[in-house]
Amino acid sequence: MASFSSLSTGLSTGGILGMRGLNVFIQDIRNAPSKEHEQKRVDKELANIRKKFRNTDLSSYDKKKYVLKLLYMYMLGYDIEFGHTMVVSLINATKFEEKQVGYTATAVLLNESHEFLRMVINSVREDIIGKFEHNQCLALALVANVGGREFSDSIAPDVQRILCSPTCLPVVRKKAALCLLRLYRKNKEILVAETWAAKMVKLLDNEDDLGILLGVISLLIGIVSHDYRGYEGCIPSVCAVMQRLARARSVPQDYLYYGIPSPWLQVKCMRVLQYFPTPSDPDYVRSETEVIHHVLTNTGSVKNVNKNNALHAVLFEAVNLVTNLDLPDQKSLLAESVAALGRFLDVNEPNIVYLGMSGLTRVCAPDTIKAVQSFKSKVVDKLNDADISIRKRALDLLYEMCDETVAKDIVDSLLRYLITADFAIREELALKTAVLAEKYSAGNARWYLDVALKLVEKAGDFISDDVWHRVVHVVTDAPELHVHAARVALEKLRLNSYEEKFVRLAAYFLGEFGHKLGASEPPFAYAKLLFEHFKTSSPTTQQIILTALAKISMHPGADDDLRGRLGMLFRQHASNKEVELQQRAVEYYVMTNVGNNSQKLRSVMDPMPEWNTGSRQSKLERHLATQNAEAADAVRVNKARGGGAIAPIAPPPEDVEPGTPIPTMGIADLLGGAPVPRVNGNGPAAAAAGGEANGAAASPAAARWGQVRAAVVDPMSDLLSGLGVHPGQPAAAAPSAAPAAVVDPLAASVAGMGLSTAHAAPQSNPVPTINVADCLKKLYAADNGLLYEDPNVQIGVKSQWQGNQGRVMFYVGNKSPGTLTDVALELTGNVQGLHARLAALPAQLEPKKQQQVLLELAAAGGYRAAPGLSLRYSVPGQAPVQVPLKLPYGPHRFMQPWRPANPQEFFAKWQEASARHSEAKVVTVAPAMAQGGLAAIQAALSSVRMTPLPGIDPNRKNLTAGSFARYGGANGAETFALARVESDANNPAVFRVTAASVDAATAGGVLEAILSQIVP
Repeated sequence: MASFSSLSTGLSTGGILGMRGLNVFIQDIRNAPSKEHEQKRVDKELANIRKKFRNTDLSSYDKKKYVLKLLYMYMLGYDIEFGHTMVVSLINATKFEEKQVGYTATAVLLNESHEFLRMVINSVREDIIGKFEHNQCLALALVANVGGREFSDSIAPDVQRILCSPTCLPVVRKKAALCLLRLYRKNKEILVAETWAAKMVKLLDNEDDLGILLGVISLLIGIVSHDYRGYEGCIPSVCAVMQRLARARSVPQDYLYYGIPSPWLQVKCMRVLQYFPTPSDPDYVRSETEVIHHVLTNTGSVKNVNKNNALHAVLFEAVNLVTNLDLPDQKSLLAESVAALGRFLDVNEPNIVYLGMSGLTRVCAPDTIKAVQSFKSKVVDKLNDADISIRKRALDLLYEMCDETVAKDIVDSLLRYLITADFAIREELALKTAVLAEKYSAGNARWYLDVALKLVEKAGDFISDDVWHRVVHVVTDAPELHVHAARVALEKLRLNSYEEKFVRLAAYFLGEFGHKLGASEPPFAYAKLLFEHFKTSSPTTQQIILTALAKISMHPGADDDLRGRLGMLFRQHASNKEVELQQRAVEYYVMTNVGNNSQKLRSVMDPMPEWNTGSRQSKLERHLATQNAEAADAVRVNKARGGGAIAPIAPPPEDVEPGTPIPTMGIADLLGGAPVPRVNGNGPAAAAAGGEANGAAASPAAARWGQVRAAVVDPMSDLLSGLGVHPGQPAAAAPSAAPAAVVDPLAASVAGMGLSTAHAAPQSNPVPTINVADCLKKLYAADNGLLYEDPNVQIGVKSQWQGNQGRVMFYVGNKSPGTLTDVALELTGNVQGLHARLAALPAQLEPKKQQQVLLELAAAGGYRAAPGLSLRYSVPGQAPVQVPLKLPYGPHRFMQPWRPANPQEFFAKWQEASARHSEAKVVTVAPAMAQGGLAAIQAALSSVRMTPLPGIDPNRKNLTAGSFARYGGANGAETFALARVESDANNPAVFRVTAASVDAATAGGVLEAILSQIVP
């Protein structure tokens, strides 16, 4: 009889070595001189096995040998399309050796959705409830690996009995615990807290075997990670297990790992306690505190790597437990945690240093930050470590430990490091430096400005536009910085600073505040300097410089000579192939050099109003918070604690916890304000952009600016869009006819210079580089994928769904070598029953850059199809592109599983629904679908969230399915959607698909989703 150790690992070595044919085949594969020879050998063997399987008189030896050959070929990556029946039949054998091969091959070759697994449910159950422990181990191991919902419905009670039975061998009970965990993940209803919690407490209290305890604690973690309520009684039992391990009481030698009592069990005990609130009983609190204190004070570094890993695993879990509980002596435990983690910074082992800094980053909070700051100099030194992962972790730790007392030192260190920093880290480094400088610049705004200018100058290529846009916000809101900003910008430009983003920032400062420099710096001087940089700048920077020069021409001290020189520049670029530059040049020429427009339109060039940055969160901080949330440990459960507690890690926006309402979004443009509304018609937008604060009243300056723009719609349509800067608050006005004094000179000027209009004639759109229809078909079922791609643009999607709400993130990327302009992504059509909100997309997309756009959906009632999507963009030198797209987010996305208790319940629902609304269609399915039969149809139904219900229809060749949606939220009524797929007895490729629902739109939408998966 085979030992249990061989059972736990699958096949016994002796059995394989005894099969000469299998060994020869393996040697042939290993000795194949090329991939082609290997393929020929595999094809030859597959043909031989297929021929042998037709023989019904195969011996037990041959069955095992051929199945093991199939298993080996599958592990090499070859598709195995036959032999599954033989594999499954071995499970029903009476000999252990055959069962062993059958169970092993089944677990590897089949997945939980494979139809052949249904054939073995009864056989697996017979082995589980049988008397042979060997067979029980094999069956439990199979279910723990590939068991699905159907297994949970059939064998969950039997597995529970084995786990709770003291007469079963420990090896069987351990496998039963892990098997039950798998079944619980597939069906939460099999373990109800009212009945199972008491059994869990009994298992934890009465079990001495540490192996069984390890399995039980793993099961408990899986349960309480879903919902801890009802299992609070397990806390004392878990604390008792921790005390036993900490004191090394009754710990067998087999569970001592380098002298440490079962470190894996210690880690799991501490992790499970993090899911519960702090216990109210002082005895339990004391036991937790004692164990944590013991771990923190007795963990150091040793020479043995394996022992080090075990010790540190326990230590870091203890630190996590400290930060998640509200203990009486919390501060002392946190101080011990910081001291223990700080010792790791002096170790020469990179992994330990990395873990130490990771732990210190986690414990940074108001009540520990002073202790963490004591390691500041060591962390700064780690910025120059040879390992980039340690450098990144040092940057994270410096950012977290920063406060007003050390902000200047840390920012100065980061600026010095910026010069030599690795390219892979510079973008994050610049972003965090900018956030820290602004956050801790209260009372010293000039220091912030100096830091920001150095940052943009040194790291311009590695920062996003958001960084210098934020500098614009802050400086605009601080009048005391205006002169200093303009003076420093002028000095840097005179030193030939050619960094693109710094030139943009300097141009903005000189255009806005240059007139405040006084008579010592006349407009002609800094206009000439900007003109010199204009020649070598990119088109985007040239747009900003043009706007700045137009503003300078209106500054006090600017004369007709300066305006004439600038007019020559504007005329020169009035026929530029860059449409945006051409339009600006024409408009600015008319403003500054035609008639007396320079006097009439002077108010248009007034300085920008304040942005009110103090009343809203910085876009940089939001961006950084999103990055940190995406990197957070998803396993951690953080609960609010009072009195200076460590702040919980915010979950990423893509990961919505069950029951959490999906948050609304703030729509922001490049500089953090609302996008500029566009007016359909001949004229461009006439409304000024709004700020981030929704619904805020317009400032007088913003209102004045908006009125001026409304009065001169045609020539002044997009005066500042190249800068991406707009007034801080909305001030919309209806477009009016332009005065004749303005319109006529513009028309004459354009005609006289022979200029082309800014908007080229429409032409055909670029040919997509993918099959858009196929991508749409896949996205009906998949959450992630590609929606559209052409030579210039790629749009990927990632979606999440919960209840009646959904979040879809579009990833819009620029594939072209040039900047895309007039980029827009808009919803088309208004769908009754579906609320949709799409965030704004920046109007410009830099080369090889990607922007994320969030679409929020909420189903308030039934609907047939989602609204359409319109993509617009312009490529320099080409006609504008507009592409209509279809979205695959029909009502099936909000469906939830439903399983009737019996066929009569389904028929009652079907009669009710079909009497109201039903739609049917006879279709010819794809060849692969026809070959797969009802199993393939069942998989297609599942992919669009329709729960297959095999065996309900009296005709076994037909299939039914059902699901329901709660429109309007958790309290909404259930709207059922049912489906029936009927096969044609004469043609296996023809099916009749019927969808029924009390809501007509829902029935049609569900039918469309089903057909998308089965019709080619």
